[in-house]
This record gives sequence, structure tokens and C-alpha cells, in this order.
Amino acid sequence: MRVLIVDDDPISLRFLQAALQQLDCTTVGAGNVAAALATASTSTVDLLLLDRNLPDGSGNELLATLRRRGCTCPAIATSAEFTAQTRAQLRAAGFTDCIEKPVTQARLQEILRPWLDRAEVAPLDDAAALAAVGGDGPTLKALRSMLAKEVSTLHEDVAHGGIDTQTLLERLHRLRASCGFCGARKLADAAVALEQALRADVGTQEQRQRFATCCLEAIDALAV
Repeated sequence: MRVLIVDDDPISLRFLQAALQQLDCTTVGAGNVAAALATASTSTVDLLLLDRNLPDGSGNELLATLRRRGCTCPAIATSAEFTAQTRAQLRAAGFTDCIEKPVTQARLQEILRPWLDRAEVAPLDDAAALAAVGGDGPTLKALRSMLAKEVSTLHEDVAHGGIDTQTLLERLHRLRASCGFCGARKLADAAVALEQALRADVGTQEQRQRFATCCLEAIDALAV
């Protein structure tokens, strides 16, 4: 599940990203309206987590602009304080729910559970993969065979700790491109989550374990 988090407080932003990564989400962060719009124009997301007050606008204004641009995914407002009136205004503006900060990971999971439960992604997307290779089935089969070997080797290195962080980051970056050609979005999401954990040094071990599990799932799917 891809979540766009917009918050001008770096501490809040980092916490929300780390907490959502622990819930198997891929996160994209932005500190203001302009950065959020730039990010949204190049990334497809499944959920919006928007701060109510931003340096260059409001969460309401940002959501309205995103809706005009065709973004239809659910939106949740965040803020350090909500009144009954502001909650009603946010719901009228199109927000599904509100999260008051500071928030615990358990509370975050409770609020997001309805969307997390719907966000299961298949290991392989055949339609997307065929579109990426121009409908050439034999080419896709060959690419997936190559990807299976790459993933198998990477899984062994990650699972047994036989790779340094910088090398792992470089291989994860290359893997994401390979996943795009092969329709392996779930594995690509896991690679992004592990990259982010490694760079932020937050939840690294848990993300390694999740990535290793996704590798095994992808290897099984690619073998079919």
C-alpha cells in the first residue's frame, strides 16, 4: 500500500513514515503543498495522510487540488488538535477520518486497518508486465526467469546477512527497475520499504525480514 504523507514537522513526518513501514506500507513524504503536488504528479498512491495546516496552504486546499487532478484515493487528516467543528469541516471537504498527533503505532494501525485489509497486492501483475514489454509474451517469460535468479541470490544475501548496506542499497535500486518490467509490484514495494529503512536506520531488521518473505513469494510466482 502506497501512502503519501504530508507534514511540515520533520519529526512527525519521520515517525509516520517509520510507523507505516512497520505496517508493510510504502511511504512517500512531503513537507508542504508544493512538494506534495510534485510528488503526486509522478507517483500513484493508495492513501493520503495530510496535515491540516501546512506552510503554503491547508490540507483542505491540497486535497481539493489533488481531487481536481484525478486522485480518488481515501484521505485522512492529521493535526495536533481537532475540535468537533474542524472534524465536521474536514469530513465535508472529503476527508474520511482524522488522526490527532501525537499518535501511537497501535492507534495508527487501528485507524488505517480498513484500508490495510484491502491493500493486499498479488505477487505478479501480468497485465502491467505485458504492457511494459509491448505484449511480447516470450520476452516477458525470459525477463521473469532472469528476475527469479536475481531475487534468489539477493534473498540469500539478505537472509544470511552476507551483504553490506551500500551494496544492498545499489542492488535494491536495480531490482526495482527489474520488477517494473516483470510486473512484480509487491516485491518492488518491499524493496522501497527496505531502502527507506536502511537510509533512515529505522526498523531495518523488520523490513529485512519482510523483504526476504516477499522474495520467496516472488520466486514461487515467477516459477509458474
